[in-house]
Amino acid sequence: MSHPIHVLWSVPRSVSTSFERMVMERGDHHVVDEPFSRAYYFGPQRRSSRYSRTIAHSDPHEVLAELEEAAQDGPVFVKDMAYQARDVLDADLVARLEHSFLVRHPAAALRSLARGWPDFTPEETGWEHLGLVADLVEEQGRPLVVVEAESVCADPAPVVADWCRRVGLDFRPDALSWPAGMRPEWELWEDWHGSTSRSTGFAPLRPVPDPPGADEPRLRAAYDAALPVWERLRAHALRA
Repeated sequence: MSHPIHVLWSVPRSVSTSFERMVMERGDHHVVDEPFSRAYYFGPQRRSSRYSRTIAHSDPHEVLAELEEAAQDGPVFVKDMAYQARDVLDADLVARLEHSFLVRHPAAALRSLARGWPDFTPEETGWEHLGLVADLVEEQGRPLVVVEAESVCADPAPVVADWCRRVGLDFRPDALSWPAGMRPEWELWEDWHGSTSRSTGFAPLRPVPDPPGADEPRLRAAYDAALPVWERLRAHALRA
């Protein structure tokens, strides 16, 4: 018997790793961190030339098969960026998985991304494909389950409790805190997970910065493209 595969779709720099860490602390899911990044950045048909390293068995269809194999043994939770799964994003994939979304104000998410990757591409901002997944979910008559980063970080208990209710899980308050430390699941992207590895729970975010201005044309273009997707998904967000 196959168990559910639940995917939390997000964009870079949206505290999705903290949410993933909470699910790890529950202890009732096999948790997989950004498996489709292997295909996008390191696979034989990679979509990005950012890295020269190649990782075997990183075709996106192989990645999906691995997740489905893991689901034979128990529930699976995946945190990923939709753009990294672009080559398998279709109605069939959406029908085979359970879906949640996590969004953060694009002014904050994009500035954080630009600090790590000043040469980010429009696709790497993540918003276009996040909207595509939302389209596919709604086309199948399924509700959009959306977590807002600012809300879950400010008051995690009610937001996580509501998320659990919406996805059919029991709420476990003890999972809202965890011991600090790097996790083996984060090995591929350790450089991006430093702050979460030092954390022991959700923490309030800094105030949202001002939107990029005309003197930051790349960031401004990315912000203008992201804003409608963020506004659409935020309208469905679980509230504390």
